[in-house]
Amino acid sequence: MIQTAATFFAISIGVLILMLILVSQERIRNKRLFAKVFRGWLDRHLSSFERWLFKTWNHFVRYVLQLNWYYSIHSVLKTLLLTIQVFYASFEKVFERNRSRAKKLRLEKRQLDTNGHLSQMANHKVDTALSDAQKKKLRHKKLEEKH
Repeated sequence: MIQTAATFFAISIGVLILMLILVSQERIRNKRLFAKVFRGWLDRHLSSFERWLFKTWNHFVRYVLQLNWYYSIHSVLKTLLLTIQVFYASFEKVFERNRSRAKKLRLEKRQLDTNGHLSQMANHKVDTALSDAQKKKLRHKKLEEKH
């Protein structure tokens, strides 16, 4: 088995060296020396395969990867928008709660201040008013001070 492998290896090395010599001579003479028709046919087919591969690769890179890039950007922006929407909704709830609290406080203040400042002064005047006896006594005292 090792002998068979060594034989194939030696033959492969020999064919490789022979092909390298042949290709170098063809480059020096600038024409093909061996299997001109077959190698010309092979060149045409490999060239058309290369063009197809290049076009396919360009299409893939230009359109498929670009489209994936755009979808990625779209997905990031959509996530950002949803995050902003969640924050907005939570802030909106806080604002609504504060607005309802402010309305309640204004209503309570109106109920407490039904008559306003002047009515509070009038109520205070009634609460601190002198009785008739106190008024009479104060009047006599003031009259006596003048005479």
